[in-house]
Amino acid sequence: MAAARQHTFVYLNLKQGKIVRQAQNARAYAKRHGRRGPQTTTKSKDLLNPLASSISHFATLPLPDSYLFQQSLSGSNLIDDSDLSQWDKSPPYDCPSPPDSPEEERFTHNLFHVMHGRLLRLERDSHACHAARYDTGEIAEILKELQDTQRRLIGGWDELNSRVTNMQACARHKLMAQCYCQGVARRILTYQKEVDLLVAKQNPYFSL
Repeated sequence: MAAARQHTFVYLNLKQGKIVRQAQNARAYAKRHGRRGPQTTTKSKDLLNPLASSISHFATLPLPDSYLFQQSLSGSNLIDDSDLSQWDKSPPYDCPSPPDSPEEERFTHNLFHVMHGRLLRLERDSHACHAARYDTGEIAEILKELQDTQRRLIGGWDELNSRVTNMQACARHKLMAQCYCQGVARRILTYQKEVDLLVAKQNPYFSL
């Protein structure tokens, strides 16, 4: 799907150095406010490049190109999303593991495609909301929100990435965790692009 691939590949144009600086700022912010992560003997600067690399890796993973993905991305009424919000959050998940059966395996496969479409649609909805606020002159407010949210996401990235990578759970929970992690990585790079253009006094939303 050309549009989805274009949406994915746009992140390749962002420089990892900016994520490195954001990560450094996030750690400094957490330190100033008394929030300390897991203790480690590795120097912070040694973690910065791997962090930027892991974010870029997840953000640029290919998205599905299936009927279910397309329907979920478009917000079609054919998709029952009444129980999907439980997967919008970071793992671990509260719901029990499904039985080991071909039917549940197919359901997990379909859910994987649906959730990727849902998360991308939520990202685009957020982008459209920013565009509407930009048109009303809320530029400073948008910029602050983007910077604060990105700083929070980057500050928690190491823990999230480690949790997802080392997750001991059923296949469904693992796939949903990977979807979530990929969505967070995309948001980090998307926010960076918006911030860069807003700081440069350019409109990040002109194409909407």
